[in-house]
Amino acid sequence: MTERENMQMVWDHKLPEWVPMINTASQILITPEINDRSLFQTGKDWFGLTWELDPEHPELMTHVKPNISFFDDMTRWKEYIHFPSVKDLNWEMIGARTKAMWSKKEELMGYVVENIGAFERLNAMMGFENGLCALFETEDYAEYVNAYADYRIEQMHYIKKYMDADFLVMHDDWGNQANMFMAPDMWREIFKEPERRMVEACRNLGMHYMHHSCGYIEPIVGDLIEIGVESWHAVSPVNHWKEIKEKYGDKIIFAGCVDPHVTDAPGATEEDIRKAVRDTIDILGKNGGLLASSAVMFSTVQGVDAIIDDEGKKYGRYIK
Repeated sequence: MTERENMQMVWDHKLPEWVPMINTASQILITPEINDRSLFQTGKDWFGLTWELDPEHPELMTHVKPNISFFDDMTRWKEYIHFPSVKDLNWEMIGARTKAMWSKKEELMGYVVENIGAFERLNAMMGFENGLCALFETEDYAEYVNAYADYRIEQMHYIKKYMDADFLVMHDDWGNQANMFMAPDMWREIFKEPERRMVEACRNLGMHYMHHSCGYIEPIVGDLIEIGVESWHAVSPVNHWKEIKEKYGDKIIFAGCVDPHVTDAPGATEEDIRKAVRDTIDILGKNGGLLASSAVMFSTVQGVDAIIDDEGKKYGRYIK
């Protein structure tokens, strides 16, 4: 069985022969043509935000230039946030360029549609405190998130037509290491329906849907399943792994999961890293339903991903 076939079994909710490691069973692509964030270089995105590299840690993703706030009144969001249409981009060129990057043709192609979601986008443009307060302008915030969903859905059609991706990776970090950034009912009121629309558009186009959300979002996992999210990426250990596996393990695919607080910690040994992989597989890999990697997709510490993938390959075979 090929890596591709084995990973597809997980998407089909069948027991694979081994735990697929995301970074070897698929190739995750992210390209600059959808300019939501300047990647690995300082620059502006389509929305006017400046993203900067940390000169002391150039291996990390860019961050928003500090002390920038475009506006502080959510009721005026339309004056400051303008979603660009992508229909006039040279998609034939973009598709050819992206497919040229997809060197592992025998594996599944994942495409990162967004590396900054609606919640994170607004916080970046308003400042975090203003962004959190904006949630209480519920009607205006919901209107904004629906416009954001329209923006993503338009892109999905071109990604399918010109790249033929197998699955899309969407993104919005709704939780921190202790709790959600908003009450679960507030998430349901503002984010749930736009997320449903994005899921339906993606799946109707024949692509699988994976949503990345770091932090604690356990209270809304049932909602994600209800609206058709196939895979939740990150699944930080701040969520109760045993409980969510028992309750939801046959309904949603857990992806990522290997704890970077262990694997990327200063002084982490190879055995520390391998044990973190084994712990993940022991709990979340039981009876299938796990696609494993660092919970943040790619480790920022040199050599860690190779150890994670190696341990997963050795330890993650299911006993028939």
